[in-house]
Amino acid sequence: HAECLPSSQSGQYICDVSPLVLPLLSLSLSTLNMSIVLVALISASIIYALLKFYRFTAKFPPGPFPLPFLGNLHQVDFGPRQFSLFAKKFSGLYTVFVPIPMLEITDYALIKEAFIDHGEDYVERNQLPVLDDILTYCKNGGVINSSGDNWREQRRAALSILRDFGMGRNVMEEKVQRSIEQYLCNLRAQEGKASINMRWPIQIMVANIINEVLFGYLYTVDDCDGLVKFVEQFDDLLQGIASSALLPLATVFPFIRRIPILGYYAVQKHADKMRKVYQYVIDNMDRAMKTYDPEAEPTNFVHAYTQRMSGNSYLDRDNLIQTCTDFFSAGQETTSTTLRWAMLFLAENQPQQDRLREEIHRVIGKERLPAMTDKHNMLYTQATLHEIQRLANILRYNVFRKTHKSTELAGHTIPENMSIHADIHYVMWNDRHFVNPKEYRPERYISEDGASLRKDLVDRTIPFSIGKRSCAGEGLARVELFLALTATIQHYRILPVPGHTIDLTQQPLFIGGPIDQELRVVPV
Repeated sequence: HAECLPSSQSGQYICDVSPLVLPLLSLSLSTLNMSIVLVALISASIIYALLKFYRFTAKFPPGPFPLPFLGNLHQVDFGPRQFSLFAKKFSGLYTVFVPIPMLEITDYALIKEAFIDHGEDYVERNQLPVLDDILTYCKNGGVINSSGDNWREQRRAALSILRDFGMGRNVMEEKVQRSIEQYLCNLRAQEGKASINMRWPIQIMVANIINEVLFGYLYTVDDCDGLVKFVEQFDDLLQGIASSALLPLATVFPFIRRIPILGYYAVQKHADKMRKVYQYVIDNMDRAMKTYDPEAEPTNFVHAYTQRMSGNSYLDRDNLIQTCTDFFSAGQETTSTTLRWAMLFLAENQPQQDRLREEIHRVIGKERLPAMTDKHNMLYTQATLHEIQRLANILRYNVFRKTHKSTELAGHTIPENMSIHADIHYVMWNDRHFVNPKEYRPERYISEDGASLRKDLVDRTIPFSIGKRSCAGEGLARVELFLALTATIQHYRILPVPGHTIDLTQQPLFIGGPIDQELRVVPV
């Protein structure tokens, strides 16, 4: 309490308030000191966290400067240029934090060093929970998204079946030629038209080839509604994934998939579409199994795989469904898209088309179908196929891998379980060995003496990727591309529609196809 005493001069009372003020001042100073201490602790914690974060990022090959929590998400373009925005600044490889660290490799020599010279170190697949929810039928199944022992067994079985099933005995080539004969009949039926869209004749032909290889039967042009429906459903799935703003976020922050409504539009909507794709495969497997005889020579992939199940615990129905879906969805879309680009490139470049046709007619003639034995006598055709695949460059993203142990690349330590993206898309459009890379010029692949292909360019043309996890369907795809392209140009001249220019804009999808457009298809 304050004390009040009378003044000797005025007789008034003077109060001593110090007993009140001093405790208040003491309390204020104590609160201020606590605030200062709290701010100092928070600041020290932030500084410590920042130091720890940037000490962590310094362990990886240098790349664009990351921010805490975000990494480089604010800089990454999930559109057509994907993760290659920084390729000019960093020499061949760099780390992008999305927000976890990912190694981007944009140099062919470094991709080769990683995937060929040290292939076993990079053999695992980077499995992302959200994408697995959408794309996989069974956990760690099939040949594309699996890892470890199951991947080795699935890939070994698939490649062995494809070899036994056709490559050594021309059976595969005969299947491709049957579909090409139907394709040419389809084109002949449309010869009177002023223009046609080449997409569906090509798409049905390629899908039919894989359908016969996997399931043992062909669709006819007049009865292919099931095939068309599958292609449309798969295209709808790819379009939906490419246009989704929520899916990239859910991939980075997987908890989003568990949020009601938001999780549906980010993930479940796409997963529902993928289930329709799987149902097509399951229905066709069931149809194939109606004619299965365990004692007979297998006539399709489903029969051959089923025969091997009894002797291998890794081979089962779920993995068969996943493997057939991997081959069917990836194989039909990539090959048909490449051939659609081929028609556009040749329509726009008539001199090169004439030179290609001259070689086809000189080596094969005009009557019989092309055969794979013709290929080694057709240097310009081989150069044309390389240039089409390089310039079409349809895979915007290579399938991500991860290191299964700590390793080294270009003098940098690459830690275990690091995500790896070998940017084959960037290499084929930017490697300095390809002079004027956006020009269509098959001649670039032919050596100066005109007798062989340039190995340095062929090696850098890697549409199927390279190494232990390169495309398992590469052998079949190369047969399809050679036989289909040569048969088309053997019989038809591909021309732009009068008054229209060829649009070579690549659509910003995972598989970068051309814009649908009409062409003139004239018999020769």
